[in-house]
Amino acid sequence: MPVKPYWSQLEPPKDAVLWRFMDLRKFRDLMSGEELYFRRADLYPDKSEGLPPEDYALRVLGLDPHDINDRVALNDHLGSLAQDREAFYLSCWYLHAQGLETLDMWEAYGHDGVAVCTRYDLLYSALDGLLEDDAHQGRVQYGTEHLTDRFNGLEFITTKQLQYAPDCEVRAFITAYDPLATGNRHFDLNNYPHPHPLPINRRNSWVPDSKRRRINLRKLITDGVISPWAEADAVEEINLWVKHKSFPALARRSELTIGSTPTLAEFRKHRPLFSKRPPEAKADEETEATPDELAQFDEVLSGLTPERVRFLYKQRWESLRLYPGDPGDIPLLSDAQYLEATLRLLDTWKKLKMNVG
Repeated sequence: MPVKPYWSQLEPPKDAVLWRFMDLRKFRDLMSGEELYFRRADLYPDKSEGLPPEDYALRVLGLDPHDINDRVALNDHLGSLAQDREAFYLSCWYLHAQGLETLDMWEAYGHDGVAVCTRYDLLYSALDGLLEDDAHQGRVQYGTEHLTDRFNGLEFITTKQLQYAPDCEVRAFITAYDPLATGNRHFDLNNYPHPHPLPINRRNSWVPDSKRRRINLRKLITDGVISPWAEADAVEEINLWVKHKSFPALARRSELTIGSTPTLAEFRKHRPLFSKRPPEAKADEETEATPDELAQFDEVLSGLTPERVRFLYKQRWESLRLYPGDPGDIPLLSDAQYLEATLRLLDTWKKLKMNVG
């Protein structure tokens, strides 16, 4: 399907040079599989990815932040949007002419690896050849001044906070909606909306964390640049891959591979002296529910009918049985804790001769 334009799209010149920084592991994956990797938008460390700032949402929706009903409405809008962004799968590139080469980007995304290079029009052609995907491509814009006073998911997925402006990002992305998504995973057991999906409401098990699309490497990639911090054996492996894939020239060393460049350890130790971008946040992973959370969960469950609790137990059991993680992964401990609490309540009711189904 052809690449589709979107509202407020901003594009660089067609011959603009793009870099995709990647560590050695990801470079091996690209070379061996010849597939472009797209990651689901909600899995990036930046938790505001694809979401508007709260003050912008309040203004556009005409809501009063001090009115409790408006606050509930805001949570509902943001929670729905946080689920909608799960349909976007992103491939992020660096607009080289805009920001030139920086140690920031090497440290964040490819300290031991390589940057593969292409042009904007070549990446566009690669997306344009995808058969079944709705694909989009354009520059990421930073801040909110460019937003057009509308609640538009495509505008939000191509907007980031000002602190990320040094990334000079060009974003290629495809959309894949879950046809059976309920859109109500942000509601708790009291039917109160939250600004994000809740861990107790798992997404459908078939929704993948990423997507891969087959590409012609030799048509897409024009050059390769090796990290200034890459070890000698990594440089050798990178050039072996380049030869194996019949590229016309070996990958070249970064222009920052000079004596005055700090070592990786020095850069990380003295980051404020060198860095213009915020350090990459670590993705939060909920692993265990706290005693207070379990107590609150028990209190809410106890106020429901046995039929409803039985339904929630079956639902949670299925979400654990069909856990959508990678092969070898196990479900989160908190999910098992909530399941155990539900089962414990049902067992208590059963001992009291209540009909629990």
